[in-house]
Amino acid sequence: MKKNRVTLKNLAQQLGLSISTISKALNNSPEISEETKKKVLDKADELGYKSNAGIEYGHKTIAVLLPDIKNDFFAQVLTGLEGVASEEGFKIITCLTNESYKKEVDYLTTLSKETIDGFIIAAAQETQKLEQYDHFQDIIDSDIPLVMFDRVIDQMECDKIVIDDYQSGARAVDALIDSGDRNICMVSLTSTLSVSRLREQGIRNQMARYDDAIFNVITCEDEQTFQDRVGDALNYDGVQSIIALDQISGKLALNKGMELGKRVPEELQIISYSDGILSNYSRPKISVMDQHAEELGKKTFIRMQNLINNKDEVKVTRIHTLRTSLIRRETTRN
Repeated sequence: MKKNRVTLKNLAQQLGLSISTISKALNNSPEISEETKKKVLDKADELGYKSNAGIEYGHKTIAVLLPDIKNDFFAQVLTGLEGVASEEGFKIITCLTNESYKKEVDYLTTLSKETIDGFIIAAAQETQKLEQYDHFQDIIDSDIPLVMFDRVIDQMECDKIVIDDYQSGARAVDALIDSGDRNICMVSLTSTLSVSRLREQGIRNQMARYDDAIFNVITCEDEQTFQDRVGDALNYDGVQSIIALDQISGKLALNKGMELGKRVPEELQIISYSDGILSNYSRPKISVMDQHAEELGKKTFIRMQNLINNKDEVKVTRIHTLRTSLIRRETTRN
């Protein structure tokens, strides 16, 4: 049976010291006394602790935790990530959590005991609902590089690659207002996700800038209820434009509009997140806020590689933001 990986947290518990002190002692920091350094090094040798320093000479294996492979956004991210990782000689282990907190915990617990050089994670929906993040903190405390992308947890002190979701929501509003529409509805089947909340905030705040605009919101997780509410909004509330915070809600809203005989884009405009199969192969093709998923994957891997190669005693966490762009197709008036 494989022996569990000894972590900074294990050493700190054994010696009754902080993780920061353990890390500084192992890195020969002048802030730590020689006596403490010797105590830490002796215990590290005794337990067989292996630092991540010099890991680029190791197995070069990264675990990627994805919440939903049916969402082709994540498939595109993985394509970009795996392509550049392969060029650099890294192997990728892909883990599918299916939006489950328990699966996410199980994967991290199991793989952190193996020769994994780092974790790249988009947080599961259930994890964000429960607001339980100890399993992420355990990885950080274990001195294993962790990079979050897209669905990130603000409370975690780790590197993050994110989309400008707040600003993109505001830009979607401006595009529809500039086209002459004043009755706008935001719809979502994923309103509990961090990215959806940011998009919603951007949309709400931008709508508040227009005194003559009417703003409707439809958020729920049941697809039939969602479609019924969209139908009511189109029939009775005079909705002219829809901003969909996810691909499925965008496609369902388009289907309902077509079913009700709405002329698109003359009578109904739709902008959806993001640029995937549903938006490309719908009829008419849906205008989207493009999140540049493959580029996101590439940048996420590059950040992970930099962390793995970083020998600096002081670790600086970074947040990198990618700008979305509006791709106008057949559901908006150009």
